[in-house]
Amino acid sequence: MTKPSLPDLLHAAVSAVGGTERPGQVAMAEAVAEAIDDNSHRLIQAGTGTGKSLGYLVPALAHGERVVVATATLALQRQLVERDLPRTVEALHPQLRRRPQFAMLKGRSNYLCLHRLHEGAPQDEEEGLFDQFEAATPTSKLGKDLLRLRDWADETETGDRDDLTPGVSDKAWAQISVSSRECLGATKCAYGAECFAEAARERAKLADVVVTNHALLAIDAIEGAPVLPQHEVLIVDEAHELVSRVTGVATGELTPGQVNRAVKRAAKLVDEKTADSLQTASESFERVMELALPGRLEQLPEDLGYALMALRDAARNVISAIGATRDKSVHDEDAVRKQALAAVESVHGVA
Repeated sequence: MTKPSLPDLLHAAVSAVGGTERPGQVAMAEAVAEAIDDNSHRLIQAGTGTGKSLGYLVPALAHGERVVVATATLALQRQLVERDLPRTVEALHPQLRRRPQFAMLKGRSNYLCLHRLHEGAPQDEEEGLFDQFEAATPTSKLGKDLLRLRDWADETETGDRDDLTPGVSDKAWAQISVSSRECLGATKCAYGAECFAEAARERAKLADVVVTNHALLAIDAIEGAPVLPQHEVLIVDEAHELVSRVTGVATGELTPGQVNRAVKRAAKLVDEKTADSLQTASESFERVMELALPGRLEQLPEDLGYALMALRDAARNVISAIGATRDKSVHDEDAVRKQALAAVESVHGVA
């Protein structure tokens, strides 16, 4: 069978969306196709109205191997998955004789966590887990959001926060989501078989085109643990935003409040001497930070340097010690240990 030409494919796609072909769009599509065929890099600057999405989607879909498209904004991700890709796939089907599959993949915290929903969030001030639904009054804004999230959990097929309309506050969402570090893992979690984040990753593994964001792309490159499926082609849209997104992922944050939460979460999981060492280092760090002037530090002050070293070493000892739980009555011990470890590892890494 004769391979369809790029101009014919582009014409079909543009017609499907009711647009008109533009010279810049044709040139862009040809440049993208050449880069894919040559296994080379292209940096393309295209002005507003060029029709950039179709300019890279058409050659990407025609390629036949998995392509990852990374964008900076949620709006463009949704546009690609909900409008551009469905129309383009249907338009190209008669010539390609296939319907390429596509999927959207986000960070784990963007998906509802069934374990957190049913078992509760860790409580920093008291032992055990904290039932957020009982604590929030039904008449409060937080309470209403949590009750609506619980009902939505029974209806949603994706668990994707962006599919919840209207949305909820960050505080409410934090009660039913986890970061990748806090996640127990599908094999250890009682809800692993139903996990929304794992389902999204499985869909991505089967897709020809995976739409993600710059932050997840950066995590995949920096963290050393692959979060994106293996792919032959990478297209970075809105690339002028890439540096700031990668910088955000590569930047660590350390605050006295964050350290105190880590201390409280780890205290019941290690011996008293190890816990006290982290508590002492936390208090020293807090005292130094109270005296610190706002602004960028071009050089690390000596007292802050000592405080960070003490915090780093104490956190490392806690990480090594977390394993044997002092209080076996702790409900859902694996989840408590995992989230305490995530909190202390974050402190250690930044310090």
